[in-house]
Amino acid sequence: MQMAAILEVLMRPPVLKSVLAVLQLLGTGWGTALLACGGGVNTVSLKYPFFRKFANLTPEEREKMLQGWSTSLLSPLRRLFKSMKSITGYTLYSKINDEGENAAWKAIGYTGMDPTVRSRSKEEYWKPRPLGDGHVDAKEAGVRLKAILGAKGFSVLDEIKSFRVQSRKWGYSESSSDIYMECDVVIVGSGSGGGVMAAVLAKQGFKVLVLEKGQYFAAQDITSLEGPGMVNMYEKMGAQSTDDGGVSLIAGKTVGGGTAVNWCVSFKTPEHVRNEWVNDHGLDLFTSAQYEQAMQAVWKRLAVQPEVDKHSLQNTVLLEGCKKLGYECGTLQRNCSPGHYCGWCSYGCPTGKKQSTAETWLVDAVNTGNAVILSNCHAKHVFHDANPGGKKARKGHGVVATIGEGSTRIFVKANATVIACGALLTPPLLLRSGLKNPNIGKYLRVHPATTCFGYFPEEVEPKGKSYEGGIMTTYSPVTLRKPTEYGGLLETGVFHPAVFAAFHPWQSGADGKERLLHHARTSHITVVTRDKGFGTAKIDNDGLPMYSYKISPYDEQTLIAGMIQSLRILVAAGAVEIGTQQLDGERFKVKGATPAQIEEYLDRVKRRRARQSSIQIASAHQLGSCRMGTSPRTSAVDARGETWEAEGVFVADGSVLPTSSGVNPMVTIQSIAYCTADSVAHFLHGASSAK
Repeated sequence: MQMAAILEVLMRPPVLKSVLAVLQLLGTGWGTALLACGGGVNTVSLKYPFFRKFANLTPEEREKMLQGWSTSLLSPLRRLFKSMKSITGYTLYSKINDEGENAAWKAIGYTGMDPTVRSRSKEEYWKPRPLGDGHVDAKEAGVRLKAILGAKGFSVLDEIKSFRVQSRKWGYSESSSDIYMECDVVIVGSGSGGGVMAAVLAKQGFKVLVLEKGQYFAAQDITSLEGPGMVNMYEKMGAQSTDDGGVSLIAGKTVGGGTAVNWCVSFKTPEHVRNEWVNDHGLDLFTSAQYEQAMQAVWKRLAVQPEVDKHSLQNTVLLEGCKKLGYECGTLQRNCSPGHYCGWCSYGCPTGKKQSTAETWLVDAVNTGNAVILSNCHAKHVFHDANPGGKKARKGHGVVATIGEGSTRIFVKANATVIACGALLTPPLLLRSGLKNPNIGKYLRVHPATTCFGYFPEEVEPKGKSYEGGIMTTYSPVTLRKPTEYGGLLETGVFHPAVFAAFHPWQSGADGKERLLHHARTSHITVVTRDKGFGTAKIDNDGLPMYSYKISPYDEQTLIAGMIQSLRILVAAGAVEIGTQQLDGERFKVKGATPAQIEEYLDRVKRRRARQSSIQIASAHQLGSCRMGTSPRTSAVDARGETWEAEGVFVADGSVLPTSSGVNPMVTIQSIAYCTADSVAHFLHGASSAK
């Protein structure tokens, strides 16, 4: 039942329908025979109906059939194998009992809950939360929401007549439970862009309402458990993907957005990227004093630290392997304390030391008394109408959102509307709302990433467990490709058991168990690509988000080059076994292998390539789907961050980046939002003087 529920959450109806069709085929003898074709499994029976269905095959035959899918020439079968393998592994190792435990964890040497959470006193739970009463859970507030917002100085209205026409067009019939209110600025999203925008504008005296569809988790609310963390803090439980299943799209869904679940890495926008955006896209902002000042302001507010007190197992492996090979390797700067040694930050920081927007910018915003963060509030449409005599054809007037999963709606009239849902969800919101610019949802960059692994037995240095310590404290730029700098970075990443099982290859039940037994001592190196290619973030006929992305030949070569470099680093660091996330699942035994045999293995990795359906590709950075530019023919927003079609509708998230940044983009997104906030303030002052 849990598997069925997960499939329903993850997949759009047309995609789910095709998967269910395959599962139905497996429930028949002839369907199983068809799907086993070419896999070396004989499903013929001497008894009627003469073909055995999947459930009646032996375990060995089922494994062989699945193995055939993993390397099939038919890409739909490879995709199906990858999806089912990932969901099954995730479900098995994330499921917990009433005590927050999983029966398999002890066997694989997994601690489970972060020890700091386990030792937390009950008194800590009652400590004041950083956002205080500046945060309101709209679902929990229920019928009290009107009174709460009114008490905080927001104008509560009886109705908004100007919204009637579009409301009917979108199918909203009037309801006694509807809430109408007015403010200066409504911001949709509370991550990097939305958080900065809220702070800057609230400090200038504007009444700001931030709508966040996720929930708020302060440090004392964090369980650090993988299953609840993924369900509560990630879009589609962290298992969202492109429609063909080729790229996993990992994005935050909580107050703080991606900054609440990321790994603290802080890069200023590289100079070569800024120059490219000026020279190729005509955006002088990026070499201006204004942008430099914005980066400095962000750097200071995030309290970015250049030092690390202690490297984890995985980061030590990357560092030592690079040193032995003479590769460049450095320490990453992070928006947390030097002693922040937390391997569970993927599920929210249980100590509050990570400087997410929920610990910084949003706190600044609510402390002014001018801002409220409204969680469990899902924006559905942006209101806009004709703008005769205006600078643009249309003018924005606010949004409508639903509260929780219920039917209660909140209509927000605002002088300025800021969309900061991230590069995956901002385009669908704008497109559902009737904006027509063809560049909305185009040019989606994803920093495609894949991971190589090395197994270090307990008796081998360095010591420690793969899921403990600073997640990402070192990096290597050895795969950057001159002169364009479109290449890759090598970084580390944490894989707790469920994600480990979802992303690692699988050859058989025994193989899967052995991999998990090695989990605690398996070190990973991830190739993060600055992609030249791009995809799309659009909507289907029902208005639901749909994503497409195909790895370009150039980017595939970057991935392969990075994989080869990563494997060499793991060998140099002392791994006894190495492998990739290619679905064939080969694990190469380094111990006892000759240099020639190692090179033969690396050649096999190259030949298998990095096609989306034959390797696990993931994205934690989605960018560019509403890119900034100087013309509506080539971009979705102008240099001020305002949409080309609707005056007063701004975008402030990763979607506005003109290209991929090639580095972890948090600081870049916040710096652009800092500049865009000035544009919004200027617009609001103009709107005020025009009244």
